[in-house]
Amino acid sequence: MPSYQHEFPLDLIRNDPESAVELLQEITGTPLPEFTRVRCDAAEATSTAVAHLTSDSVVVCERPPGPGEDPDEPVPVLAIMVEPQNSRDARKFYSWPAYVANIRWRLRCPVILLAVTPTSAIAEYYAEPIDLGCGEVRPRILALDTLKPITDLKAAAARPVLTILALANNPPKGEDEAAARALVAALESLDKSSSRLYADYAVAAFEATAPGILEKFMKLKDDYEYKSELMGRPFREGQAKGKAEGKAEGKAEGKAEAVLTVLRAQGVEVSEEARERIEGETDLDLLDTWLGRAVRAERVEDVFDECSVETR
Repeated sequence: MPSYQHEFPLDLIRNDPESAVELLQEITGTPLPEFTRVRCDAAEATSTAVAHLTSDSVVVCERPPGPGEDPDEPVPVLAIMVEPQNSRDARKFYSWPAYVANIRWRLRCPVILLAVTPTSAIAEYYAEPIDLGCGEVRPRILALDTLKPITDLKAAAARPVLTILALANNPPKGEDEAAARALVAALESLDKSSSRLYADYAVAAFEATAPGILEKFMKLKDDYEYKSELMGRPFREGQAKGKAEGKAEGKAEGKAEAVLTVLRAQGVEVSEEARERIEGETDLDLLDTWLGRAVRAERVEDVFDECSVETR
C-alpha cells in the first residue's frame, strides 16, 4: 500500500498542478518557458514499442497557439514528470529515461524529471546523471527534509502547498505553536475540498514526525474548524448536537466520538471499559489531549497514559 510520503506530494499536485512548477522553481531557481496554463496529463508513458510504463504524475505547462498552429489546441512548452521515491531502486535508472522519452514523443516538448524524496540520503542516490550511452538524463531532485519550514502566517497563506510539505517533512524544533498556526493558515487559504484532503495527510505526517505540533494543531479549536473528515466529522456532529439540544454535553460527546474514530482508524482495539471512560468524559481540555494522543497510540492505554506515548 502506498504510504502518505508517496501519496501526499502526488495528491497535492493532482489537486493543484501549479504546485509542481513551484517545487521545480524551488530547487532550480531558473526561469521556465513562458506559459499561461498548467494541467495534469495522463500518467501513462506508453507507446507500441514500450508497454506498461506508468509514471506517477505528469504536469504540462502550455501557451496559447500562435500563427500557423491549431487555434483550438494549446501548445505544450514543458512537461514535468513527478516521481516520489521513498527508497533506493536501481530499476529507476532504466525506467525513468523510457518515461521521459515517451512523454517527450507524445507531447512534443521538453521534459523535466522531478524526483521527490523524503531524505537527503535518498536524494543523493538518484542525483547522478543517467548515462544512456548516447547522452544522459539528468533528474532534478527535491529532498523534502531540506525544505525550510514556514511559520510566518502571511507566507503560509501565500504558499500553502510548500508550507504543508515543509512542515510535514522538516518540522521546526521548539516552535510547535507557530508551526501549528502556520498549518492552519495554509489550510484555510485552500478550497474546502483540498483542505480536508491535506489536513488528513498533515495529521498522518505529524504523527510520525512531530507529535508536538499535532497536539497544538488539534487544540486550535477556537481558531480553526477541523477540515479533515477523520477528525472533523465527529467533532462537527457533536457541535451540532449541542446546539440543537442546548446542552454543553453535545460538544464533549463529539470530541469523545472523534477520539474513538481515530482509534478505529489506527486499528487500535478499544475495550468496553475504555469506551465507557472516553464517552463519559466531559472535560473538553482532557478530551483534546486524548485526541492528540490517539493519532499515535498503539494501545488504548496510550490515550490515558501520558508517559507511554511521550517516551516512544
